[in-house]
Amino acid sequence: MNARAEALGITPDLLLDVFDTPVTFHRCLVPVAGGVHAALLLSHAIWTTQSLDGDADGWFLKSQEQWAEETGLSRWEQETARRALREAGLLEERRVGMPARLWFRVRASAVWAALKAQAGRPRR
Repeated sequence: MNARAEALGITPDLLLDVFDTPVTFHRCLVPVAGGVHAALLLSHAIWTTQSLDGDADGWFLKSQEQWAEETGLSRWEQETARRALREAGLLEERRVGMPARLWFRVRASAVWAALKAQAGRPRR
């Protein structure tokens, strides 16, 4: 750290807190998902799916708080993104248990088909 940064109160601990793990998403999903928020949610769902056991059949559990922590999306942004993804046929949801918990599954074949259909179209 240099003296100027230290004088401003910028410490290594502060930098680690401020510049936490970056949230990234696949830009190619924006037009097929219906917007940036939906593309971010879908990208994160795809990433989550990659670490599942084979017997999960693609289903994973994630709370609203987990989505917010992992993506930075607010409750309203999540709900809007999830609706867009459901309507596009890219994400499935189901409620299971008592109390009911929301499970998700990426429809990989639908994502692939949407990406193939988008390929070759001019970008905006």
